[in-house]
Amino acid sequence: MKKPELLAPAGDFEKLRTALHYGADAVYIGDSRFSLRGKAGNFQRNELRDAVAYAHAHNARAYVTVNIFAHNRDLKFVEEHALLLRDIRPDAVIVSDPGIFSIFRRIAPEIDIHISTQANITNAETARFWEDLGARRLILARELSVDEIREIRAKTRIALEVFVHGSICISYSGRCYISSFLASRSANSGECTNSCRWSYSLMEEKRQGEYLPVFEDERGTYIMSSRDLCMIDHLPLLAEAGIDSFKIEGRMKGINYLAGVVKSYREAVDAIGREDYAGLCAGWREELSRSSNRGFTTGMFFGKQSDTDYNFDEESYRMSHELVGVVLDVQGNRARVALRNRLDRGDEVEFLSSGLEGKRFEVASMDDPEGFAITSARNEEIIFLEVPAGVRKHDLIRRDKDFRGSKKVIAPVAGDRDC
Repeated sequence: MKKPELLAPAGDFEKLRTALHYGADAVYIGDSRFSLRGKAGNFQRNELRDAVAYAHAHNARAYVTVNIFAHNRDLKFVEEHALLLRDIRPDAVIVSDPGIFSIFRRIAPEIDIHISTQANITNAETARFWEDLGARRLILARELSVDEIREIRAKTRIALEVFVHGSICISYSGRCYISSFLASRSANSGECTNSCRWSYSLMEEKRQGEYLPVFEDERGTYIMSSRDLCMIDHLPLLAEAGIDSFKIEGRMKGINYLAGVVKSYREAVDAIGREDYAGLCAGWREELSRSSNRGFTTGMFFGKQSDTDYNFDEESYRMSHELVGVVLDVQGNRARVALRNRLDRGDEVEFLSSGLEGKRFEVASMDDPEGFAITSARNEEIIFLEVPAGVRKHDLIRRDKDFRGSKKVIAPVAGDRDC
């Protein structure tokens, strides 16, 4: 069985680098003007060129999202963007609007076109429609079951992609008007305010100002916020059903989220076909739970999503581990680190490095760039640390939030080269 592509989000250049470092086969990136994640860092003209070149230099593919629903006022700028991308030559563009599809076929026919999940492809006839028009890949609607995917696969030859991890919008395949009504920011133009993640209460018409709880806890209630999609247990099933690309959601998420998720799914994709796949899933689920999430669901792949997975009466987000820093380079057993959080001597940290999963190391000492020993450092400072064997350039350093400042030595770095 051919291993599906692992496709990761890249909201800015650092996220692009992180995704590729942890094993993504491809990334999807965008310009804020034409992307449905307009609030992500995104890429300007020259940055897009550099991003595509960086991906290609690392033997990866880069797809550019142009998936807004365009108005007449947008068309001139879309045409200019198509001319730019014709020169940059990404591996594909992701579109949902038939007009934008037409523009790219006319201006940049050499660029493959992938049809966005926003196009709501839920049946084989629609899939054949896009295939006959010349699309090269379909990103299927999240409302499809595995059996429906199998039927589409049997009736088409076009490449198929599905989301396997990340946020799920409460509206149909993400086509949402809640944000526009409540905040005058259209999700369909890339300005979503995540209104379905807000905490809500009910108020009866004749009792103005009297707010009624809806299974409310001390944090409020999140009645429209779905749990996050997580299909890591079922990747072999999706591969068998004919999926060519597994997509991770999260261009708005930070590198802490991205690194852990991409690393886990990279290992899972590589393990497809192994007899012990099911036994490995517990470790991957544990890693996925460490970064920002709302709990997990399998969405609609196995039928109607459970009501409890929509009426999420728990805290909005949970996260057991926080980002400490990024390894800039490694020389022997010393690393130069860019901090993203406060770090004190004696803190316990974890390295998101192959073979070091779940091990904690006490920061026995650290130095400033001039070589002087220091006892603490802050976000954005550069420091030098002793690190265990196996730590690589671009690896992330994290810590368990519950162990912040602990002096307990679990696996000390000094002198322990086997860790």
